[in-house]
Amino acid sequence: MVLENDLCFADHVNRQYADQFALVGAKIGYTVNVRRPPRYIGTTGPALSIEDTNETYTPVVLSTQFHVDVQFTTADMATSVDLFKERVLNPVIARVANKIDQDGTLFAAQNIANAVGTPGTALASTTPILTAGAILDTQAAPRDGTRVLILGPYQHATMVAAVQGLFNPQRTISEFTEKGIIAKDFLGFDWYMDQNMYSMTIGAGGGAPALANNTSSAWLASGWARNGLIQTSGWTAAAGARLNVGDVITVAGVYPVNPQSRLQVGTNLQQFTVIPPQATLANGTYSNGTYSSTAAGLLDLWVSGAGIYAGQFQNVSAQPAANAAVTVWGNSTSTQYAGTVSTQSIAMHRDCVALAFADLDLPGGVDMAARAVDEEDGMSFRIVRQYTINNDALPARCDVLYGYGTLYEELGCRVVA
Repeated sequence: MVLENDLCFADHVNRQYADQFALVGAKIGYTVNVRRPPRYIGTTGPALSIEDTNETYTPVVLSTQFHVDVQFTTADMATSVDLFKERVLNPVIARVANKIDQDGTLFAAQNIANAVGTPGTALASTTPILTAGAILDTQAAPRDGTRVLILGPYQHATMVAAVQGLFNPQRTISEFTEKGIIAKDFLGFDWYMDQNMYSMTIGAGGGAPALANNTSSAWLASGWARNGLIQTSGWTAAAGARLNVGDVITVAGVYPVNPQSRLQVGTNLQQFTVIPPQATLANGTYSNGTYSSTAAGLLDLWVSGAGIYAGQFQNVSAQPAANAAVTVWGNSTSTQYAGTVSTQSIAMHRDCVALAFADLDLPGGVDMAARAVDEEDGMSFRIVRQYTINNDALPARCDVLYGYGTLYEELGCRVVA
């Protein structure tokens, strides 16, 4: 309960408890495969037209084992439970929760492709928020009470100043029991403030980038893929930093479609976000979150959100032309926002991102080893304590094992400033 109450971003994603690891104990690096429901095209007329039922899975790697290690004496243990909670447990749990939350905002900023707002420009109107809501609507995100807008502290300050005449939260103040909540059901979202929202630096860009071809793994006529490779050319003809993980690019002629009707929605191009390489690059290099082009201006980029232009999982209007122009952050000048530090607030439905927990082993031969597991809330927490006779003390470690993954990254939108 203490851990859950200290979460903000992580409390509003889909939390999965990996019960397949509950008995034997999980290890760092294990993968949980979270199931996504199938989609169908349908047919018109009396003739039977059988479609395959294609269930896809999103891998969520249990990539982080985080722990806080403390030591207390037997005299400390003689204090009351309330004092022990206040002096030891609460600070430990607060640090664990902050780490889980911080990893989540970083993951969202580097994997959600949809983005509204202007890098480096303060939020000053409701337009970005309403636009983010429209993007979620066009991607069939349910209006089921689990849409949230999570703002950084300064974005919260400017937005509240901009809309303070439009809402008065006092009438529902008794409902505000969750950490960081600002407003309930306002402009289609529950609003929260989280000091862990990630700030990224926009890549250097350069040149007039375009596709080198339209047949790489980011472009599919059928099937489904979480990510893919985009091969580009036309960057400034000198090797150097070009794009950072989290940068947003668009490709001329490629528009989003509604996932049910598969009709183009709006006139804004489909957005793709740059992610770390999933395989060795043939053109360009990657180091510490930054892609660099070759001296000939070639650069291979891995992106989240493969462009699927036909079939059951169609998400874009068409296959791009072989030499279609590539824009960075929606601008023809790829260097317009170069070096800008931009806070990535998040508008999302709960099923945009998944957070998976699993049980760690309980070692033998120690003073105490125990877990606190809440399967309903998808959390598992371990504490191990050992007695040291030389100083009459009880060192202890408190561990969690978890990982983030995207379920439906199109159900999220970054609100940048």
